[in-house]
Amino acid sequence: MSEGNSTRYVSPASLRLESARWLHVILLAVGLAGWMVFILACVGGAAWSPDGSQILFAYRDVENSRTAIALYDRGTGSVSTILTQPTAREGELALYPKWQNDGNRALVTIYRGIPGGSSDAACELVSIPVKSSLPLQVYNVGFTEGCVSPYLQVNGKVYFGGADLRWVDLETGEVESQDFKFPSKLSGFQEVVLSEHGGQVYYQGKVTHKVSGTDSKEKEEEGSEVGRIQLEDLTLEPFFTFWAQDLPALGVQDVYSIFWPHGSSVALLGLGKESDSDKILLGEENKGIVRVLAPDLGVKLYKLGNLIWSSDGRMLYASAIKIGEQQNTLDYWLAEIPVDGGRVRLTKIAPMRSELNDDFESIFRLGMPISMSPDGRWIAATPAVLGKGTLDDCDRALFLIDLRDPARPLQRVPIPRQPPAVAPGPKVQQ
Repeated sequence: MSEGNSTRYVSPASLRLESARWLHVILLAVGLAGWMVFILACVGGAAWSPDGSQILFAYRDVENSRTAIALYDRGTGSVSTILTQPTAREGELALYPKWQNDGNRALVTIYRGIPGGSSDAACELVSIPVKSSLPLQVYNVGFTEGCVSPYLQVNGKVYFGGADLRWVDLETGEVESQDFKFPSKLSGFQEVVLSEHGGQVYYQGKVTHKVSGTDSKEKEEEGSEVGRIQLEDLTLEPFFTFWAQDLPALGVQDVYSIFWPHGSSVALLGLGKESDSDKILLGEENKGIVRVLAPDLGVKLYKLGNLIWSSDGRMLYASAIKIGEQQNTLDYWLAEIPVDGGRVRLTKIAPMRSELNDDFESIFRLGMPISMSPDGRWIAATPAVLGKGTLDDCDRALFLIDLRDPARPLQRVPIPRQPPAVAPGPKVQQ
């Protein structure tokens, strides 16, 4: 076990100048220093409070060149900004909103790339008061790419994947880490992504092993291992492993790193060529991949973003994009996909102006996932993270879809309208 990292557990008033050089966080006023980015400035999609009364979501304030986290109160109908950052420059920076389990505070991870092309990136976890008198708190998680993947909260601790397992104790502020323990038959274990269902923590990790090549020389083959983590002793319980040589038979070239467990079942996205639609791979504990779904979305080419299981495990709700009717346009959809292979139901959320390419697929999968309310009635979706010129102003919003309404009407929640970051000064007479 590695030594616990040094931890900052502070309020805004106690942030030192050295810390502010890296992280300039001020609620409702200033923001974060920007730097180079190749993808986008926010990930994670909308996050429902535990009681379903409030929703956090990220958006781009394109008129003022800022990226922000908004809080929508469903009871009052109010929308406010709780965190903002300037984004005049595209920077390797990502915000990922979630809720603390008691619903009193918002959690936001801030992922910052290191100038100079390093693959490492610094991660900060910010705890923002919503129904709490305790001031803003900042935790230095260290250098980990787990910041832009789902992070989990179990028993007062927040867990991150990546090259190692890291966790933050929200009460004490301590940050600890431990290398993943993998079976001796595997020669590598890295890029671990976490997921959660029913209080259990699951993982998918990239693995390698040695196989005989055509010239009788050993070579390394890549694969993925899916399983459960026992948090009591941090041991791994593998469900199954699949390898690169298994993928062509499944009709895919690769498997997306983020995944969605449901008890002993697991749903994964199988990715094909740019000209191929995605597939859904269904796995079972101790059985491996048991089914491949190729949903009919009414077009030859579509891409899927994320998946949500229904409580009974019979339906998968997915974010989807399809090519629009006009040139260089795309449509953002909710797809309701029966696990038994039945007819797919589609609800259009918003049109977008973009080509369908690898860059947009990355933005779509990281920044535009759908989320389900705690009672399973509502789906929240937002394309508001997209850049200028990609959306009409009216579609830069949070959308809610009532799954109990046969018509599936859209409820649109506009983003907060903020004043300019710097008020204009008096005009000077010439």
